[in-house]
Amino acid sequence: MKLQTAQFWPTLAAFLVMALTLSLGQWQLDRAGVKEARAEQFARLSREPPILIGARKVEGEQLHYRRVVVRGEWLTDYLVFLDNQVLFGQVGYFVYMPLRLEGGDMCILVNRGWVGAGNDRLRLPEIRTPGGSIEVGGTAQVPTANFKELGSAYREGKIWENLTVERFAAWSGLKLQPIVIWQTDNIGDGLTRDWISPSSGADRNRAYAFQWFALAGLTGLLWAYHFFKRKSADVE
Repeated sequence: MKLQTAQFWPTLAAFLVMALTLSLGQWQLDRAGVKEARAEQFARLSREPPILIGARKVEGEQLHYRRVVVRGEWLTDYLVFLDNQVLFGQVGYFVYMPLRLEGGDMCILVNRGWVGAGNDRLRLPEIRTPGGSIEVGGTAQVPTANFKELGSAYREGKIWENLTVERFAAWSGLKLQPIVIWQTDNIGDGLTRDWISPSSGADRNRAYAFQWFALAGLTGLLWAYHFFKRKSADVE
């Protein structure tokens, strides 16, 4: 059945929309699968005993999502706040601070937890930090530069917009392990450590996929309705 010119362009547009929405739906399903696999890995590794990290440099990928323990002293002069972190509907900061590891000059960056920003953004929260040697436990993660920036300025004083180990090392001059510890133990510092599971978002991706597939189906139904309705009118 040869399409007339008046029918060709609407048909082409409908099929392009369906192809696009189907591909977007599949992409969302793939993302959900990645998150589920990551969650399974996280759950499996979280059941294993913690690994003690010392002053010797480690391989970051081998420790990703592993429970770890470190001992050393906080370097409070290098405290930074990662901005725009939302918890329980409230905007705040992630508190990052390096720990100098026992037995050398190697340090490790620790995400100590979340703190609310308060009403006055010009006044940073005070963070209680124990002095002397301390043991910190948490989950090791290998951070990635998976963010976009509008300009070259990524920090303003102690408030940072985005943070990577490489960027922090260049700024501080410290020798750092290639991982960040997301602290899980409670040391009475008033920080919140309700970390989100790596599986978070898989259901949301499936919901997005359903919406894209539904849009593709709706486009096909509308095209079929108008196409065959027009054919019927031409026959009459």
